[in-house]
Amino acid sequence: MTFDSETSVSLPLKNRLRLPGALLLAAGLALSMSVGAETAEPAPAAGPTRSAWDGVFSKEQVERGRKVYNNECSRCHSDNLAGGEDSPTLLGKEFLANWDGKSLGKLVEYTREEMPSDGPGKITRRQSTDLAALMLSANGFPAGQADLPADLDTLKQILITPKK
Repeated sequence: MTFDSETSVSLPLKNRLRLPGALLLAAGLALSMSVGAETAEPAPAAGPTRSAWDGVFSKEQVERGRKVYNNECSRCHSDNLAGGEDSPTLLGKEFLANWDGKSLGKLVEYTREEMPSDGPGKITRRQSTDLAALMLSANGFPAGQADLPADLDTLKQILITPKK
């Protein structure tokens, strides 16, 4: 029902004054419910609690990563991770600038889902984790005693930063 100068609806004055307020209240509730629905996702786990500088991978894992790299990555990124014609370097400032402030989970999942570019998705999470260990080692991050786990929730807790 619309109310304009040509509509002939006879409501008591007190009801005519309440109607716009009720409509505004209903619109406000609908808006707040839709905004609440967008933000009502489960809260993400706490932010990264470790640094890639904490020795989060092992030397053995780097060697496994090197084998995967030689078989799956070197044809595009070169034998020394320096990149190629259409492939970015996986070393130094450029690599660190691309991944600064991101988690190892993001790096591992990007590698797993998007690489190799000519056949994305064929690298397992374990292989992607080993590749991440190789990339970290090649960029001067120290090895530790234990392997970097392939568990995505754990990987999301480890932050990549250029310097400790």
